[in-house]
Amino acid sequence: MSPVRPAPVFPYKLVATDLDGTLLRPDDTVSERTREALAAATAAGAAHIVVTGRSVARTRHVLDDLGYEGIAVCGQGAQVYHAREQRLLTSLTMDRRLAVLAIEKIEAETGPLHLAAARDGLDGQVLIGPGYQVQDGPLASVPSTDRDSLWAEPISKVYLQHPTLGDDELAAAALRIAGDLVGVVMAGPGVVELLPLGLSKATGLSLAARRLGTKGAETIAFG
Repeated sequence: MSPVRPAPVFPYKLVATDLDGTLLRPDDTVSERTREALAAATAAGAAHIVVTGRSVARTRHVLDDLGYEGIAVCGQGAQVYHAREQRLLTSLTMDRRLAVLAIEKIEAETGPLHLAAARDGLDGQVLIGPGYQVQDGPLASVPSTDRDSLWAEPISKVYLQHPTLGDDELAAAALRIAGDLVGVVMAGPGVVELLPLGLSKATGLSLAARRLGTKGAETIAFG
């Protein structure tokens, strides 16, 4: 009789997954196969953590659908959110003076930009400036005719669009011109973002992992 071999031990304590293009299908749903894989990882003793560029406001409906009760990293790492308690554990906002300065420098070379700004907090309304083309999704957006109103309250990020430059060109120009003031991310079609300098999803994941008592070597990330 052949000896019974013990089941292999799952080597990770934390499984981190992005949302768009990774966990989610194009219609914002999670397949049964993916749900089964997450359940298997959890059964093996690992925690699952969502890490996404979306704000908490654009992520909560996905977490609710998953029955997710743990910590999620949102807003490109700016927000660490506790789903079960429905509260922000950390929230990093942009220096609004630096954001305005960065925009002024970019516009001096590219010409006028179309702008939107995401307000800080759980609700995360996005103020939409003239000309900005709103992306599809569940996020509440509020039209604004006064650019100064975009900076009237704390914000987590600024969205840029240009009337003629494509996304790649705009992101490259913004990084070259203002990369010493702000972070620049192309988050998707028509979505070029300005963020606090040095912020990334890895920053937020590191904060969340420390809260969970998990080391880098014990974490595997997808996306």
